[in-house]
Amino acid sequence: MKKRLLSIAAAGSLVLTLLPSAMLAATPVTLTDITNKYQGETVTISGTSSDNDVIIKVIRPDNTVLYYDDVPTNMGSYSQSFTLPADAAVGTYTVVAGIGTNVDTDVFSVISTSGSNDSGNSGSSNGGGGGSGGGSTSSTNSNTISISNGGTVRLNGATIDVPAGALDGTNLTITVNRLSNPSGLPMNAGSLLVSDVFDITKNIPGLFTKAVRITLPFDASKVDQDHSNVGIYWLNETFNTWIKLDDNQVDMTNGTVSASVNHFTKFAVLASKPEGQAIALKFSDLNGHWAEQNIKKLVEMGVIDGYSDGTFKPDNNMTRAEFVSIIVKAFNLQTQEGKVFADTTNHWAKSLIATAAANVIISGYSDSEFAPNDLVTREQIASMLVKATHMDLASSNLTFKDQDEISDWAQDAINTVTAKGLMDGYQDGTLKPQGNATRAEAATLLLRILQQAK
Repeated sequence: MKKRLLSIAAAGSLVLTLLPSAMLAATPVTLTDITNKYQGETVTISGTSSDNDVIIKVIRPDNTVLYYDDVPTNMGSYSQSFTLPADAAVGTYTVVAGIGTNVDTDVFSVISTSGSNDSGNSGSSNGGGGGSGGGSTSSTNSNTISISNGGTVRLNGATIDVPAGALDGTNLTITVNRLSNPSGLPMNAGSLLVSDVFDITKNIPGLFTKAVRITLPFDASKVDQDHSNVGIYWLNETFNTWIKLDDNQVDMTNGTVSASVNHFTKFAVLASKPEGQAIALKFSDLNGHWAEQNIKKLVEMGVIDGYSDGTFKPDNNMTRAEFVSIIVKAFNLQTQEGKVFADTTNHWAKSLIATAAANVIISGYSDSEFAPNDLVTREQIASMLVKATHMDLASSNLTFKDQDEISDWAQDAINTVTAKGLMDGYQDGTLKPQGNATRAEAATLLLRILQQAK
């Protein structure tokens, strides 16, 4: 059943750039009803809008993002099609189209081509799931357990332990599919895929309130045991990057690794290449630094690097060009031809800045000046990251001593990152919005955003 959501912002909400801009007046948006689809079928999203473009987001049954695009309108209409994966999770999908709070939504169901579904009512030998701590094994890809009792399911090589009361509801159906062709998925720099990609879904939306333990098999023969760092990663499809889980336990003898999760999505076992691990550990000035672990994680992901003298210089300030470069790497943005400012024509970050401009992440101080070597400020970082992630704007009752120093164009971005707990103030009660951000501060804010469960 289609409904219009005027009280929430769409995930693709446009936010202020580095320069002030006027608020756009709300204009009507419609979304044509979408019929139910089978796995592998084409979905067409169309409708009308008076805006120049429409942001489209398709959300899976487990509240993760399946599809995202910014579609131009043509004489008041828009249309965009994409193909569902052959192993798309069965269940209800939500489509959001529009800009800001001016959006329209529709829902449609994805039906299994094999006749089974995520509700566990396919008539196959899925079994019951047992009582507290009990387990069940199935040759199919779905199984159902009692939420009040919890239990263990073993599906397609993955083992999933669910504690009692980990979610609201009665029966929890878990589905595990192995992706037949993961070649189209992104891969973090310095990492090697050493397992299948497991797409794990459930029939009840929302995050688990208790930690769920997953165990995945991997090919230990592909791992350099002396240098590689093995762990389970989850695919953040909004940011197109793999995020490592925090409490991995690796069994090299049996070729398994387990970790705790609070949501289901695509998971895989990755091993950092020896050179990536060596870089992450060699910095001579990180030991004991408050941002040590955050920086190492970004280095292992290939997002940021240190200096040739073996240091990272975490307390040094970062330039605007340097921060743009890590945004482009962190979100795996494809190189695009965009705005070339007069002062970036011969700059080392020319293509990175052009890519960020093409993705409407940055703007200059003027039509010809970007000032790539200026030190980036905390409010500029907040604004760029909110733009890059299409983050829903949030309100915040700021209580910082220097909140009056926040620029008008950065107010929404600062409100959002502070309300979401992504940016902190200082012990003296200030935020220092126009202060220059250190490399450690920039790395920490970026990692916090990347690690958000979607």
